Amino acid sequence: MSYFAAAFTRTGGGWQGDEIDLDDVRQIEDVAEVASQVESDDGVVVVLVEDEDWFGVVRVDPDDDPKAFVSDAAEAVRSPVGAALLSELAANESPDDLPSEPLGDKGVLDDLGVPSDELHQLAVGIGTSPSEAVAVLAERLGCVDALEAVR
Repeated sequence: MSYFAAAFTRTGGGWQGDEIDLDDVRQIEDVAEVASQVESDDGVVVVLVEDEDWFGVVRVDPDDDPKAFVSDAAEAVRSPVGAALLSELAANESPDDLPSEPLGDKGVLDDLGVPSDELHQLAVGIGTSPSEAVAVLAERLGCVDALEAVR
């Protein structure tokens, strides 16, 4: 399965995006480690992951555990990257028991301009592709130019 992942950081002039490789991640801490390699003015890194059947968001703050949200847990767990994002969220769940619904911290982007109800709506939006959802998230965050530069 192919995916697209990019890390976005705030800089003095707005947002900067860097495509990142998550091929070797096995758990959410690995994702946070890759994300933390991207330079940030305030230490906050937002990772947007886009797969054919789901999208994910990971937030890495300097003094906090990484927070994750996926649009469809049952689909995400089928990919190695999605399984890594879900490593803490569904640690005690059998992959076959995960629901085809959003899972994770819906408030992961609240203070960055994407309220939890809007993130949830993007995840359950009928007819909204993961690619479209990531584009909407980038627009709401104010990093659409950075996303287009790395896509």
